[in-house]
Amino acid sequence: MEAAYPGLRNSPSGSTAATGFAYNLLMPIEYTIDHEKCFVHAQVLGVITLKDIEDFTDVVVAQNALTYRKLFDGSRGDGTYTDDDVMTLAARAAAYASLAKRGPLALVPRPGAGADLARRYVNLGKFTGQARIFDTADEALTWLEAQPEGEP
Repeated sequence: MEAAYPGLRNSPSGSTAATGFAYNLLMPIEYTIDHEKCFVHAQVLGVITLKDIEDFTDVVVAQNALTYRKLFDGSRGDGTYTDDDVMTLAARAAAYASLAKRGPLALVPRPGAGADLARRYVNLGKFTGQARIFDTADEALTWLEAQPEGEP
């Protein structure tokens, strides 16, 4: 990852940090919003709930990063959300499309049920080809690097 995004580095706690907005230690989603590179990197490191994802997406919107390229890596986490939660998140994602043009989204779900939920989220969130699901973060980064940079 460091070759593609040299601004990213490991903090003493092993978390990712970069120029721009820092990650939030109060939820099981560590993230950086790099305004210089117009890139969002989020990694799930625990059990997440609907509220955690809503809080994370609220920060992305508040930081004007909706147009940025985004990598959401859930491969090392787990979710405790229901079918209704997925519908709620997808409706929120579809509503964000009216706020601004959304940048590309690469999802790396945990294998199994996580992959199924990710597919449903992408289909219901009206991403129109701007979101893809990958098996690894490396594959996701390769795809994101080929996408146009988001607008600051």
